[in-house]
Amino acid sequence: MAPTPNSKKQSKDAGLIPRFIVQDWLYDIFRRGKSLDDVFAISEQNSEWQKLPSRDRAFARSLLMTTLRHRGEIEWLLAKFLKKPPQAKTRVNEILSIGVAQLLFMEVSDHAAIDTSVRLAKRSDKSRHLAKLVNAILRQVTRAKPEDLIPAEGPLINVPEFWRKRWAKHYGKPTAEKIAQACLEPAALDIIVKKDASNWATKLKGTVLGASDSRAGYGVRKDHRGIVTELEGFDAGEWWIQDFSAHLPCTLFESTPGFGTLKNKSVADLCAAPGGKTAALLNRGAEVTSVDVSEKRLSRLSENLERLNFSASVVQSDVLTFTPDERFDAVLLDAPCSATGTIRRHPDILYLKTESLISELQALQRQMLEKTSTLLKPGGIIIYCTCSLEPEEGEEQIEHFLQKHEDFERVPISSEEISGHSEWLTKSGDVRLLPFFSPFKDDEWAGMDGFFISRLRLKP
Repeated sequence: MAPTPNSKKQSKDAGLIPRFIVQDWLYDIFRRGKSLDDVFAISEQNSEWQKLPSRDRAFARSLLMTTLRHRGEIEWLLAKFLKKPPQAKTRVNEILSIGVAQLLFMEVSDHAAIDTSVRLAKRSDKSRHLAKLVNAILRQVTRAKPEDLIPAEGPLINVPEFWRKRWAKHYGKPTAEKIAQACLEPAALDIIVKKDASNWATKLKGTVLGASDSRAGYGVRKDHRGIVTELEGFDAGEWWIQDFSAHLPCTLFESTPGFGTLKNKSVADLCAAPGGKTAALLNRGAEVTSVDVSEKRLSRLSENLERLNFSASVVQSDVLTFTPDERFDAVLLDAPCSATGTIRRHPDILYLKTESLISELQALQRQMLEKTSTLLKPGGIIIYCTCSLEPEEGEEQIEHFLQKHEDFERVPISSEEISGHSEWLTKSGDVRLLPFFSPFKDDEWAGMDGFFISRLRLKP
């Protein structure tokens, strides 16, 4: 049966709605300063979003992430073709951006990308008069020579100048370029399983992540773009999602010389929500106290632990005012930070975080480390970590702390503890992970969150 005119219109509108939502998301991020998490949370309350099939939701998220990751290239290209930028209230810049993202970086036909962009412009009184401009600009993009679509700066053009200068200063320009390139790639799905990584790698059609022993933990890396909750083992609580980098700190207690197993040891997980590190510590037999200031995030942590059939002592408290009855054998402090190591997952960070915020976070981290130092038994271990690429939030924090605290010592991390990856170690024996590093020796599926990890001991 041939489709009716109404069914044709509904089909075209169905393709328009996810793009319209992405247009709003971009406007909220860049004009109103909202984060990815903010816009996703707001959308979950939106009736149009709720009615979309899962395929269209996945497309919308992919379109947004692609547009954010390639923002520098897109803006550079539009500047070549536009005589002057359109007024913000028209939202034409957002419409053109998602049009270019589809044309150059996604498997969307030229016709579909241009047609939907033009119809987006026509949908609003504020942009209807610019529909022809949208059509003309996007068609110029399709006719341009490939070499005219590549900026001389390479992937660094997608990094605002502030971050570009910082990374070049701290790591050198070649490494900064590698970081920028890695941030263009979507993150793989890292799954931490309770046991038997090889078996779960087969079941989930993934690859064993790290050595499956007590040091490196248990993991499976999977190239997955579907719905996580539909994967085998989720409902049964056999595993949880946690990037390899975020899991690594949890593996470094038991390999500490003289510390022994975590089983039955008391461990405080500070800034614990949403609970991946708590789960990893519980899976090793620790008695965990999970501390976080956010009631909402702790609720999510409790839900995650319930699904995994794990139990921890959950405490809602500011770390700086946390007063436990007894001291701990070990403390894991995953301190609040700029999160620049997670740009693969949160490309909005590049545009929402500022230098002044780094200074504020540095001061908070320093206070938290001071507080953490009071929570340990003699001989106890602190693992300090941040998902940041910024030395102020990592290396500099530890040096400052050790200068003030003669009662503490760094316990250098060895390459044997991190599956032989000596390139991850600093000269002082801390771990500095960069987004283009690979947990695999053969560089298969390279990429992980940027992280800093240091291990400290309160002298007996």
